[in-house]
This record gives sequence, structure tokens and C-alpha cells, in this order.
Amino acid sequence: MEDYQYECASPDIEALARVVADLFPEQTRFAEQAAENGAPQLVAHWVAMRFGATARRMRMIVAIAPAALARYRALPERLRGRSFAVLRAYVEATLGSLEEQYAKGDAIEREIVVELGDDFA
Repeated sequence: MEDYQYECASPDIEALARVVADLFPEQTRFAEQAAENGAPQLVAHWVAMRFGATARRMRMIVAIAPAALARYRALPERLRGRSFAVLRAYVEATLGSLEEQYAKGDAIEREIVVELGDDFA
């Protein structure tokens, strides 16, 4: 049995989820959903234990600019490593920022959006 749940219609979006899965606690659910402009987004749903006295349901939306996503999808799989590294760096930095905010006593939003542009692909 896998520790994470993947509900992505596109194999390339699921591949992105697998790149960042280990940054999240077990039982995180990764899903693909359409943005308002119709572009697919990766959404991570997890229960955060470290942002308060009680568990909090959190949601991180990874929104990739349509042109960057198209370039990523046009790349052969063996050349997608740079895009994976950029995605991982942004998600890791965002999670770190949330921890810093909590440590300072700031409120943590339950929904976070990570926007990736031309640096993604």
C-alpha cells in the first residue's frame, strides 16, 4: 500500500506530484484539478500537525503558467529534471516559509498557491 494518494488524470501531472510527495506527511492526497482558465493544476491536500495545537487541513495549489506547462509537456521525459528541480525548490521553500510564519506567531492560511512561470520550463 502506498503512503500517498494520487488522483491525477494526466500521467505528467502525477509525475510532478511524485517529485514533491516526500515533502508532505504520509496520507497526503494529490489531485489534478482545472484552474479557472482550464489549465490543469496540482493540488496537495494534507493534515498539518505542526501549525497549531490541533491538526489542520491544508491545501497547496501548484499553478503552472499554461505556456510553461506546454513546454514541459513537449520535453522528452529524460529532459524534465530541471522542471522537477524547480517545482521541488518552490514547494520546499513555500513549506519552509509556512513554518517560519508559524514560528513568528503569524496566522497560517489553510490554502496556499504556488505559481510557477517561465523558470519551470
